[in-house]
Amino acid sequence: MNKKKLLLMAALFLGGIVRGQITQRNWLVGGTGSFYSYNDDFTATGQTTVTGKLTEINLDANIGYFFVDKFAAGLRPGITSIKSHGANSASVLIDDTKICIGPFARYYFLNKDKQFNFLIDGSYQFGSYSNFGKGTTQNASIMVGPELFFNSSVGIEFLFGYLYQKKIKDAAQNGYEYMKKGFNISVGFQLHLIKD
Repeated sequence: MNKKKLLLMAALFLGGIVRGQITQRNWLVGGTGSFYSYNDDFTATGQTTVTGKLTEINLDANIGYFFVDKFAAGLRPGITSIKSHGANSASVLIDDTKICIGPFARYYFLNKDKQFNFLIDGSYQFGSYSNFGKGTTQNASIMVGPELFFNSSVGIEFLFGYLYQKKIKDAAQNGYEYMKKGFNISVGFQLHLIKD
């Protein structure tokens, strides 16, 4: 391929990148995937605290609405898979899946006519899990990062921030409670749908 054709293709591609629809009365539909690695401090009644190393993969969808320019809010359902690494009593038996849902809100900082934008996203989710009996889980996160718009409807985002999780198992089922917190990275695609 000669240089002229390569330059023409690059110009066409870059020319196709236009602003995202982050204006009032538009819809935001998309999803993210994240990888989370952490140390887990596990405490059960009558036992000493044990630390284990775990890996977690989160898949979250979202559907939101731009109530005003650059600000969207909505619901975010998610599913999480947790796997353990190591051979201590805190981590060797963990192979868990949890399902949760909750509200989210996000704000875009730059003008709406930009080919990329920076955003802040906060969410809270409540759900259930069933590792060695049933329990509840709560997630809260605050994330920041850029979103690059491929065209007026599709963007890819790279977010990083802080994730806090808390799990509670019923005392009637050998109850316990533990918390996880740490650095989180996610990558997601968003569809910005124009309301006609």
